[in-house]
Amino acid sequence: MSQPTTTPRRILHVASEYEGLVKTGGLADVARALPAALSNIDTDVRVLIPCYRPLLERNFPKRLHSLSVPVNLTERYGCSVREWQDGNITVYLLEHNDFYDRAGLYDDGSWPYEDNPLRFALLTKAAFELCRELDFRPDILHSHDWQTALTGYYLRVHHGDDPFFAGTRVAFNVHNGAYQGRCHARWLSPLGIDPRHFTADHLEDHGEINLLKAGVTFSDAIIPVSPGYAAELVEEQTSHGLWQLFRQHQDRLQGILNGCDYGQWNPETDRLLPARFSAADLDGKAACKARLQTALGLAPEPDVPLFGLISRLTDQKGFHYLIPALHELMQHPVQLALLGSGDAHFAGLLRDLAAAYPGQVHFTEGYSDLLSHRIEAASDFFLMPSLFEPCGLNQIYSMRYGTLPIVRRTGGLRDTVVPLQANGSNRDSATGLAFDNPSIEDTLVAMEQAVQLYREQRELFNQVQQNAMRQRFTWDQAAQEYLQLYDGLMAQ
Repeated sequence: MSQPTTTPRRILHVASEYEGLVKTGGLADVARALPAALSNIDTDVRVLIPCYRPLLERNFPKRLHSLSVPVNLTERYGCSVREWQDGNITVYLLEHNDFYDRAGLYDDGSWPYEDNPLRFALLTKAAFELCRELDFRPDILHSHDWQTALTGYYLRVHHGDDPFFAGTRVAFNVHNGAYQGRCHARWLSPLGIDPRHFTADHLEDHGEINLLKAGVTFSDAIIPVSPGYAAELVEEQTSHGLWQLFRQHQDRLQGILNGCDYGQWNPETDRLLPARFSAADLDGKAACKARLQTALGLAPEPDVPLFGLISRLTDQKGFHYLIPALHELMQHPVQLALLGSGDAHFAGLLRDLAAAYPGQVHFTEGYSDLLSHRIEAASDFFLMPSLFEPCGLNQIYSMRYGTLPIVRRTGGLRDTVVPLQANGSNRDSATGLAFDNPSIEDTLVAMEQAVQLYREQRELFNQVQQNAMRQRFTWDQAAQEYLQLYDGLMAQ
C-alpha cells in the first residue's frame, strides 16, 4: 500500500475527453475514473479538458475570465476557463472558441481537423498557465495519448528553468499507440518545437512530426494501459512501428491495468436490465436472454448458445478474420447478437450475415447503452478476437455478467482472461476461452470449443461461469499502482 504523505499529492490530468461530459472511447472513462479513485487516497487531483461545443451549451460557470497562453515564441492565445465539480474532482474546461466550438471533437464527420496539432498543443500548454494562475504547483502532470503528449516536452524545454515547476514530473498514458498524432513538419514553429528536436530520436518520423514520440521521449513515466500491452510495445510486430523507441525508454515503461466501474456494470443492480441476477441466482440471466431474443427477432430457444459482440468496426477488432469465421460457425445451432459502428465495409458484411441467417443473427448498426447492457447480460459468450487490445473493458464486463469472453491472447485480454484448457485441467481458475493466431481457423476453433462447452459440458461451463463472475478489476487497485508510481517520480 502507498503510504500517506504529509501534504496531499497535487495531480493535474490533461486529457481530450472526460466521461460524463464528452466521450468517443475508453480514454474518457480513464480520465474520469482514475482521478475519482485517486481523490480518495490523499491527493488533490484535478482535470483539464477542452470546452467543446456541447459543453459551451451547458454554460458552466467561469473560473477564469482570461488566460493568455503562449504556445510558441511569437503567438499568445486568449482563453477563458470554465469549471465543473464532479464529486471530489474539479474539472476545468478550456474555452477558445476558434478551436473547440466545432461540430466534432476531432473531425467534421468525414475528415480530421487540419489544425488538430495546434488545437491540442494549446490545451497542453494551457495546463502550465492554469497551474500558475491558480497557484497550483503540480507534483504530477498526467497526460493522455497523442493529444497531450507534448506535456513532457513543454515541461523540459519551455519550463525547464521555471522554479514554479521545479518539482513537477510527467506521467504519460498510452491508451492506443496506433494513434500517434502524425502531422506535417510545418507545424514545428506553431507548436513551439525547437527544430533541433526534429530528429528520429525525438519527434521526427519519416519526415513528419510524431506527437506520440514526444510523450515517450520526454515524459518521466510511460504507462500503457495494461502490462500485456506494455510488453507488446517493445516488440517489432506489435508496437505500431515504434518498438525501437519504446525499447530505448523501457526503463520508464510500466503497464498498469485499467479498472472497471462496477457501479455501472453490476448485474445485481443494473437498472437497464429487464431482470437482475447474481452468481448465486442466475434465473434473471435466463430471463434477460429470453427478452433479448424476442426483442431482436431471434428464435426463443433457451438452450441455443447466444454469442454477443459490442465493438467499433475496425481492423483492430479482428473483423477481417472474425466475419468469415462467423459464416462457418452458423453451421452450428447458435445465435448472434451484434452491435457496432465504424467501417462501412465491415458493417455491410455484418448486414449480409444477418440477412443470410434470419432468426439466428441480428446486427444493430450504431451504439446503444441500453442494448450494450442487455447483450452483456443475455449472452452466453462474448466475442473479442482483437488484432490488438491495449486493455479492453468488455471482457471484464462480460465476466461480471456470467458471459464467457472469447478473446485473442493479446494486450489487456491476456492480462484479464484465464483461458480454459482443452482438457479442462484448469477448471478451477479458467474464466473464458482464448486463441493465439489472428486467423479464421483459430477463431473458429475457439468458437466451436464454446459451442461444445455449452451443449456437451454444461457442468464445466457452469464452473467457468462462476469463476468469471468472481473476478474483480477495480479502479482502487489501479489507483494504488499509480500512487506508487507517482511517489517514485516525486522522490527522484
